Amino acid sequence: MNDAVSIKGTRHGLLILVDPNSDFEEIKQNLYKKMEAARGFFKGAKFAFSQVDNEQSRALEEICQQYGLIYQPDIKDKINNSPVNSVKTPLDKAQETDIKASDTKDTDTLLVKRSLRSGQQIHYPGHVVVLGDVHAGAEILAYGNVLVMGACRGVVHAGANGNQAARVIAHRLCPAQLRIGTSIACAPSDSQDHANYPEIAYLSKDSQIIVEYYNSRRPAGRTA
Repeated sequence: MNDAVSIKGTRHGLLILVDPNSDFEEIKQNLYKKMEAARGFFKGAKFAFSQVDNEQSRALEEICQQYGLIYQPDIKDKINNSPVNSVKTPLDKAQETDIKASDTKDTDTLLVKRSLRSGQQIHYPGHVVVLGDVHAGAEILAYGNVLVMGACRGVVHAGANGNQAARVIAHRLCPAQLRIGTSIACAPSDSQDHANYPEIAYLSKDSQIIVEYYNSRRPAGRTA
Protein backbone atom coordinates (compact mmCIF):
# COMPACT_ATOMS: atom_id res chain seq x y z
CA MET A 1 0.00 0.00 0.00
CA ASN A 2 2.91 2.35 0.66
CA ASP A 3 3.85 2.31 -3.02
CA ALA A 4 0.37 3.01 -4.40
CA VAL A 5 1.00 6.76 -4.26
CA SER A 6 4.22 8.76 -4.11
CA ILE A 7 4.64 12.54 -3.98
CA LYS A 8 7.60 14.24 -5.63
CA GLY A 9 8.52 17.88 -5.18
CA THR A 10 9.64 19.71 -8.32
CA ARG A 11 10.42 23.32 -9.15
CA HIS A 12 7.00 23.52 -10.83
CA GLY A 13 4.95 22.01 -7.99
CA LEU A 14 4.01 18.60 -6.62
CA LEU A 15 3.82 15.64 -8.98
CA ILE A 16 1.72 12.82 -7.52
CA LEU A 17 2.57 9.46 -9.04
CA VAL A 18 0.06 6.63 -8.88
CA ASP A 19 0.81 2.94 -9.32
CA PRO A 20 -1.47 1.84 -12.21
CA ASN A 21 -1.35 -1.75 -10.95
CA SER A 22 -2.86 -0.87 -7.58
CA ASP A 23 -6.55 -1.11 -6.78
CA PHE A 24 -8.25 2.28 -7.00
CA GLU A 25 -9.65 2.05 -3.46
CA GLU A 26 -6.13 1.32 -2.23
CA ILE A 27 -4.85 4.35 -4.14
CA LYS A 28 -7.48 6.61 -2.58
CA GLN A 29 -6.80 5.33 0.93
CA ASN A 30 -3.04 5.74 0.47
CA LEU A 31 -3.51 9.29 -0.81
CA TYR A 32 -5.77 10.12 2.14
CA LYS A 33 -3.16 8.70 4.50
CA LYS A 34 -0.35 10.78 3.03
CA MET A 35 -2.43 13.97 3.00
CA GLU A 36 -3.52 13.41 6.60
CA ALA A 37 0.04 12.73 7.75
CA ALA A 38 1.13 16.08 6.29
CA ARG A 39 -2.11 17.83 7.21
CA GLY A 40 -1.85 21.56 6.43
CA PHE A 41 1.77 21.30 5.29
CA PHE A 42 1.00 21.22 1.55
CA LYS A 43 -1.79 23.81 1.76
CA GLY A 44 -1.58 26.16 -1.23
CA ALA A 45 0.83 23.91 -3.16
CA LYS A 46 0.14 23.28 -6.85
CA PHE A 47 -0.12 19.66 -7.95
CA ALA A 48 -0.74 17.35 -10.88
CA PHE A 49 -1.04 13.60 -11.37
CA SER A 50 1.03 11.20 -13.42
CA GLN A 51 -0.37 7.93 -14.78
CA VAL A 52 -3.98 8.54 -13.74
CA ASP A 53 -7.03 7.74 -15.87
CA ASN A 54 -9.46 10.59 -16.47
CA GLU A 55 -12.21 8.72 -14.63
CA GLN A 56 -10.03 8.41 -11.53
CA SER A 57 -8.50 11.87 -11.69
CA ARG A 58 -11.55 13.77 -10.45
CA ALA A 59 -11.89 11.68 -7.27
CA LEU A 60 -8.20 12.05 -6.47
CA GLU A 61 -8.28 15.79 -7.21
CA GLU A 62 -11.09 16.21 -4.69
CA ILE A 63 -9.05 14.45 -2.00
CA CYS A 64 -6.10 16.79 -2.53
CA GLN A 65 -8.31 19.87 -2.69
CA GLN A 66 -9.82 18.95 0.68
CA TYR A 67 -6.36 19.57 2.12
CA GLY A 68 -5.89 22.93 0.38
CA LEU A 69 -3.85 21.84 -2.66
CA ILE A 70 -4.39 23.55 -6.01
CA TYR A 71 -4.80 21.42 -9.13
CA GLN A 72 -2.62 22.55 -12.03
CA PRO A 73 -2.53 19.89 -14.77
CA ASP A 74 0.16 21.61 -16.84
CA ILE A 75 2.83 20.83 -14.20
CA LYS A 76 3.54 17.51 -15.94
CA ASP A 77 4.04 19.27 -19.30
CA LYS A 78 6.39 21.80 -17.70
CA ILE A 79 8.47 18.96 -16.27
CA ASN A 80 8.57 17.14 -19.62
CA ASN A 81 9.66 20.34 -21.37
CA SER A 82 12.41 21.16 -18.88
CA PRO A 83 16.08 20.51 -19.82
CA VAL A 84 16.05 17.28 -17.82
CA ASN A 85 12.97 15.22 -18.70
CA SER A 86 12.69 13.42 -15.42
CA VAL A 87 11.87 14.15 -11.82
CA LYS A 88 14.97 13.87 -9.71
CA THR A 89 14.73 12.17 -6.33
CA PRO A 90 17.65 13.53 -4.28
CA LEU A 91 19.41 11.22 -1.82
CA ASP A 92 18.56 8.13 -3.87
CA LYS A 93 22.33 7.62 -3.87
CA ALA A 94 24.41 7.69 -0.70
CA GLN A 95 26.84 10.25 -2.07
CA GLU A 96 24.07 12.80 -2.76
CA THR A 97 24.14 14.29 0.73
CA ASP A 98 24.23 18.05 0.12
CA ILE A 99 21.36 19.49 -1.91
CA LYS A 100 21.42 23.14 -2.97
CA ALA A 101 19.19 24.81 -5.54
CA SER A 102 19.09 28.60 -5.94
CA ASP A 103 16.61 28.73 -8.80
CA THR A 104 13.50 27.43 -7.04
CA LYS A 105 10.73 29.25 -5.23
CA ASP A 106 10.15 28.94 -1.50
CA THR A 107 6.82 27.18 -2.17
CA ASP A 108 8.56 24.17 -3.73
CA THR A 109 8.78 20.97 -1.70
CA LEU A 110 11.62 18.47 -1.57
CA LEU A 111 10.54 14.95 -0.59
CA VAL A 112 13.31 12.78 0.91
CA LYS A 113 12.23 9.14 1.03
CA ARG A 114 14.79 7.93 3.54
CA SER A 115 16.33 8.78 6.90
CA LEU A 116 19.24 11.23 7.11
CA ARG A 117 22.36 9.82 8.72
CA SER A 118 25.04 11.70 10.63
CA GLY A 119 27.02 13.94 8.27
CA GLN A 120 24.28 14.24 5.66
CA GLN A 121 22.98 17.72 4.84
CA ILE A 122 20.06 19.20 2.93
CA HIS A 123 20.08 22.88 1.92
CA TYR A 124 16.89 23.66 -0.01
CA PRO A 125 15.09 26.95 -0.83
CA GLY A 126 11.61 25.60 -0.15
CA HIS A 127 9.82 23.10 2.10
CA VAL A 128 11.51 19.82 3.09
CA VAL A 129 9.68 16.59 3.95
CA VAL A 130 11.67 13.63 5.32
CA LEU A 131 9.95 10.23 5.29
CA GLY A 132 12.17 8.86 8.04
CA ASP A 133 14.39 10.03 10.89
CA VAL A 134 16.91 12.85 11.06
CA HIS A 135 19.73 11.37 13.09
CA ALA A 136 22.10 13.30 15.33
CA GLY A 137 24.79 14.91 13.20
CA ALA A 138 22.49 15.39 10.18
CA GLU A 139 21.39 18.87 9.12
CA ILE A 140 18.40 20.40 7.31
CA LEU A 141 18.34 24.03 6.18
CA ALA A 142 15.14 25.11 4.43
CA TYR A 143 13.63 28.43 3.39
CA GLY A 144 10.16 27.07 4.17
CA ASN A 145 8.76 24.47 6.58
CA VAL A 146 10.40 21.22 7.67
CA LEU A 147 8.33 18.06 8.22
CA VAL A 148 9.98 14.93 9.64
CA MET A 149 7.78 11.83 9.72
CA GLY A 150 10.06 10.16 12.29
CA ALA A 151 12.40 11.34 15.04
CA CYS A 152 14.29 14.60 14.54
CA ARG A 153 17.56 14.57 16.50
CA GLY A 154 19.83 16.59 14.19
CA VAL A 155 20.15 20.29 13.39
CA VAL A 156 17.12 21.91 11.74
CA HIS A 157 16.80 25.47 10.42
CA ALA A 158 13.41 26.40 8.95
CA GLY A 159 12.75 29.81 7.43
CA ALA A 160 16.47 30.21 6.77
CA ASN A 161 15.78 33.13 4.42
CA GLY A 162 14.24 35.08 7.29
CA ASN A 163 10.75 33.57 7.05
CA GLN A 164 9.39 34.05 10.57
CA ALA A 165 6.22 32.10 9.73
CA ALA A 166 8.06 28.83 9.03
CA ARG A 167 7.23 25.71 11.03
CA VAL A 168 9.04 22.54 12.09
CA ILE A 169 6.94 19.41 12.59
CA ALA A 170 8.24 16.01 13.69
CA HIS A 171 6.83 12.84 15.16
CA ARG A 172 9.51 13.12 17.83
CA LEU A 173 10.93 16.63 18.01
CA CYS A 174 14.20 16.44 19.94
CA PRO A 175 16.78 18.26 17.77
CA ALA A 176 20.32 19.07 18.87
CA GLN A 177 19.67 22.59 17.57
CA LEU A 178 16.47 24.17 16.28
CA ARG A 179 16.31 27.45 14.35
CA ILE A 180 13.35 29.27 12.87
CA GLY A 181 14.08 32.48 11.01
CA THR A 182 16.67 34.29 13.12
CA SER A 183 15.73 32.60 16.41
CA ILE A 184 17.66 29.66 17.80
CA ALA A 185 17.13 27.07 20.52
CA CYS A 186 19.38 24.25 21.69
CA ALA A 187 18.38 21.07 23.48
CA PRO A 188 19.50 20.93 27.13
CA SER A 189 22.42 18.62 27.85
CA ASP A 190 20.19 16.23 29.84
CA SER A 191 17.40 16.11 27.25
CA GLN A 192 15.78 12.78 26.41
CA ASP A 193 13.45 11.63 23.67
CA HIS A 194 9.94 12.96 23.99
CA ALA A 195 6.81 10.87 24.06
CA ASN A 196 5.61 9.13 20.93
CA TYR A 197 3.44 11.92 19.49
CA PRO A 198 3.97 14.66 16.89
CA GLU A 199 4.96 18.19 17.88
CA ILE A 200 5.16 21.50 16.04
CA ALA A 201 7.62 24.34 16.60
CA TYR A 202 6.87 27.93 15.60
CA LEU A 203 7.74 31.49 16.57
CA SER A 204 5.67 33.49 19.03
CA LYS A 205 4.99 37.19 18.56
CA ASP A 206 8.13 37.99 20.53
CA SER A 207 10.23 35.68 18.29
CA GLN A 208 10.49 32.93 20.91
CA ILE A 209 10.43 29.33 19.66
CA ILE A 210 7.35 27.55 21.00
CA VAL A 211 6.80 23.78 20.81
CA GLU A 212 3.39 22.17 21.28
CA TYR A 213 1.45 19.07 20.37
CA TYR A 214 0.71 19.08 16.65
CA ASN A 215 -2.99 19.74 16.01
CA SER A 216 -3.50 20.32 19.72
CA ARG A 217 -6.32 22.75 20.46
CA ARG A 218 -4.66 23.93 23.63
CA PRO A 219 -3.07 27.35 23.09
CA ALA A 220 -0.21 26.80 25.51
CA GLY A 221 3.02 25.13 24.49
CA ARG A 222 6.45 24.57 25.90
CA THR A 223 9.35 26.88 25.20
CA ALA A 224 12.19 25.27 23.27
